[in-house]
Amino acid sequence: MSSGGATARAPRAGGGDLLLRNARCWPELERGLEVRIAGGRIVELARDQAPLSPRGGSEQVLDARGLCAIPGLLDCHVHFRDPGLAHKEGWETGSHGALHGGVTAVVEVQNNPPLSTSRAVLEARIAHVRSLARVDFGCLANLLPDSLPELAAMAPLTPAYKLFLGGSTGLGGVLDREVLRTLIRAAATAGRRIVGHCEDEELLRAGKQRHPDATAAEHHLVRSAEAEVESIRTALEFTAECGGELHVFHISTAAGVELVRAARARGVRVRASTAPHYVLLSCADAPALGNLLKVNPSIKTRADADGILLGLRDGTVDAIGTDHAPHPLDEKRRAYAHAPSGMPSVDLLWPLVLELVERGWLDAQTALASVTERAAASVGVQHKRGLQLDSDGDLVLFDPRERRVVKGSELPSKSKWSAYEGWSLPGWPRQVVRRGQLVFAQGRALGAAGGEQLHVDAPRPRADLATRALPDLRGARGVQPDACCG
Repeated sequence: MSSGGATARAPRAGGGDLLLRNARCWPELERGLEVRIAGGRIVELARDQAPLSPRGGSEQVLDARGLCAIPGLLDCHVHFRDPGLAHKEGWETGSHGALHGGVTAVVEVQNNPPLSTSRAVLEARIAHVRSLARVDFGCLANLLPDSLPELAAMAPLTPAYKLFLGGSTGLGGVLDREVLRTLIRAAATAGRRIVGHCEDEELLRAGKQRHPDATAAEHHLVRSAEAEVESIRTALEFTAECGGELHVFHISTAAGVELVRAARARGVRVRASTAPHYVLLSCADAPALGNLLKVNPSIKTRADADGILLGLRDGTVDAIGTDHAPHPLDEKRRAYAHAPSGMPSVDLLWPLVLELVERGWLDAQTALASVTERAAASVGVQHKRGLQLDSDGDLVLFDPRERRVVKGSELPSKSKWSAYEGWSLPGWPRQVVRRGQLVFAQGRALGAAGGEQLHVDAPRPRADLATRALPDLRGARGVQPDACCG
């Protein structure tokens, strides 16, 4: 076999059979690409090779002439509010929106009741999601004092434990350092990474007291850069202390990126991801957009955005995830103090990432990796590693020359608004394939719902840490109700 083509040993059961013909590589538009998927897994690739021959039978042939093909994206951070608050989104509309943005797999955070603090609740959530999702999914378990007795039982079912160090919509933060240390050590004992919402709870409360009459234009002062930086510093300290693994979600500061960079150099197992709004927008946009830009952590300065982009380029920041956190527009139009934090954007992930390339802020390879193989590796997901043999047969077809104007009312997400309203963005997905089946075309989701749970790395329990008994923290006062958000 020449260097431009390859074959895999065996298909994956449970998926479709599809032959992609006449596609172009991206960003090497001059290169042809053909892909064969069998049983949902990529089994043959041909780049600038003789065309692959159809096999007939159940194999569907998809002609992608005039379009580029990339792997399906993995959004490592979404909130679909379901079960519990499906009136704000739900898996039907949320996963349709994901396909619209080129996303074939998501990692979802439940930050509203019922929280995933036990194996029974997590199993029920997974079963619920499987029946509704149009994308593959992983469900994060919640790391709270009440979940400590169940961490080991939940470990095989989740990519990671989500820890809110600072209060955000729906959940409070941790005030007591010993409670925080215990939670981080407990996760390491169970052998799973933590994904952290890193904002210091005391500094958040101090920011609210310093700015009692704040508007959305001051949100970055209420929830300050210092709050994120100090929280990351603390989380890194405790992670290094117990030999655990940390993923800093939605990093929003240049100083936070530098802390992660330095910790990696010391051998701390830490990864980081950011979101499109932290690099495409800045706090200078808040006076015009108001509560539409009220997100947690807050959107900081242009200098912070530049520092995050540098982190993406040098690999300190692994991934871009949307932190899709939808709310109805009437709730966002409330007074600042009572408006919930969060914005929708999973519908636009690939156009937003491609915009970073078009502006010259990221090179094409880094941009694509940040929403495919690097994103998957950052949360331990297997089989979503790009256009390579034995990876899941997930494809996105798009025309990089095509631009469309964002109209929130026309996006699948239930919230029907966008902070990017009126923006002209490139590369809107035309067709999406998930595990060998065409699931999105002409703006519509196709076929029946039925997502598959993501395959993740096995947990690695720490017997050395397990010899030290964990205190009973259930009902601990160190975990406080959210005092900083609507």
